[in-house]
Amino acid sequence: MRKYLAILAMAVAALCLPAEGAAKHKLLVISVDGMDWRYLRDAGTLGLKLPNIRRLLARSQVADGVIGVWPTVTWPSHTSMLTGVQPFRHGILANASGPLDISQSYWSAAKIKVPTLIQCARAAGLTTAGVNWPVTVNAALTWNLPEAYAKRNGDSSDLESVDRYGTPGLVAEITRSYPSFAYRWLDDRTRTLATIYLLQQKHPDLLLLHLAELDSEAHEEGPFTPAANAVAERSDELIGDILKALPKGYDVALVSDHGFERIDHVANLKAMAAAAGITGELEIAAGLVRTNDARMADWLRSQSGKGDVGRQVPRDELMRFAGADALAAFEPAPHVIFGNAATGPAHTASANAGTHGFWPTRPDYHSIYALSGPGVKPGKLGEIEMVSLKDRFAQVLGLDCPR
Repeated sequence: MRKYLAILAMAVAALCLPAEGAAKHKLLVISVDGMDWRYLRDAGTLGLKLPNIRRLLARSQVADGVIGVWPTVTWPSHTSMLTGVQPFRHGILANASGPLDISQSYWSAAKIKVPTLIQCARAAGLTTAGVNWPVTVNAALTWNLPEAYAKRNGDSSDLESVDRYGTPGLVAEITRSYPSFAYRWLDDRTRTLATIYLLQQKHPDLLLLHLAELDSEAHEEGPFTPAANAVAERSDELIGDILKALPKGYDVALVSDHGFERIDHVANLKAMAAAAGITGELEIAAGLVRTNDARMADWLRSQSGKGDVGRQVPRDELMRFAGADALAAFEPAPHVIFGNAATGPAHTASANAGTHGFWPTRPDYHSIYALSGPGVKPGKLGEIEMVSLKDRFAQVLGLDCPR
């Protein structure tokens, strides 16, 4: 694995050069997991108090929503931000799962099939840091507290695993400055402490922070609910603490990885089709069903718009986001996810009050992007795509990075 990473780093170094004439700033990227853009767009209607984010937006370039990648889940999305390509190209197709075995699942940066912004920055001689950023075990980060866990508490990682797979000695070093950092879990509070420490003591050229607790609450209680809104406001408080501690000369990018939807029930399409006497191949994800079977395609079309099956996804969208064609593909209707049960009831209860993983062009189901800092002229960017973020980050750093 180390040999593979070394070879890839040399290849990136050969291609990655400072962008000619580009201004160079340090960059802090703050990702708030699950912060659907409606938290910002509809903050007044929702009664949200987000004073720090509001002040940040007032001096930022702000996107009117970010179209995500497929699948719209945390680890593929965060990897797309750093590679500029869809998951079917970079190879991170889901969150990590199972035991914390670095040779398996998607824990390690060695699983990424294309060059990353981290590698590009390091090849250009910049220092880098990551706090809870997904798919960064073994990443070429100068200082690293990766998202790695043998145990979880909501969306918090056990600190023992973070220490084991992070930069040697970094947990102990931060704890000497902030004794409460030695809390059992790496949660949003301690992620914030680590970020402030790195900013003030290490001054990395690029720092990547992943705050994760909003996602956990929105799954459990549903997005835009009082409980989720309270965590969004807590995220704002933590961002305020970071901004107060931010050294001069940093640009700040505020991003998120996916939108969020309330879920009413699970539609078990295989069971529904069997009850109608239709059999055939169905490839089912929570937010998309695909088939190459003509009879099944006709049955799905007959169900579209009747309560569970939503819009048919055009074939050009399938190729663009999924890199694969199908005879027919459909999104679920609003507040519905697809299930894989082949027998039993047509509808079952969802394990979560809210979720993500829907097709990225779903209306209003967008993530966020805002950039502020020295030389950044505030204004509206319109709607942008997540795969554009790598180039936007690279421009701040004064880099020209390969894809």
